[in-house]
Amino acid sequence: MTSYLPADLTVTVHRSHPDALHLAVAGDLDYETATRFSREVDQALDTHHRQHGPALHDLHLDFSDLTGSDSSALTALLLLHRRTHPAGITLHLDHQPAQMIRMLDLTGIADHLTQQARTHRATGSEPDQQQDTASAP
Repeated sequence: MTSYLPADLTVTVHRSHPDALHLAVAGDLDYETATRFSREVDQALDTHHRQHGPALHDLHLDFSDLTGSDSSALTALLLLHRRTHPAGITLHLDHQPAQMIRMLDLTGIADHLTQQARTHRATGSEPDQQQDTASAP
């Protein structure tokens, strides 16, 4: 008889600065944990906003300890991008394991997820004219 262990995932704040938040993602990011991933990242973003206001420009997700992922991981990352990009927050996918790199390459969404975020923030200024850059693992 085969027994299955419940999927395990942790999202922890590694470092936090007013303009950058670094989260460590460990375990499996898959169908069973994608909702928890989204909830925990949203909570970290909300906490950061309460502490520092709208100063956040970069959200780093460190996948050094990611042990598995499936297509639900892509969905969770796209939903996260939908929240962060309009807020002027650039998403960085750091230390991606091979299976994540392969999924992002096959789907062609890596550049979309990590494109430089621009926004009209509360100052009413025009968006940056900086060149788009993708995060390097």
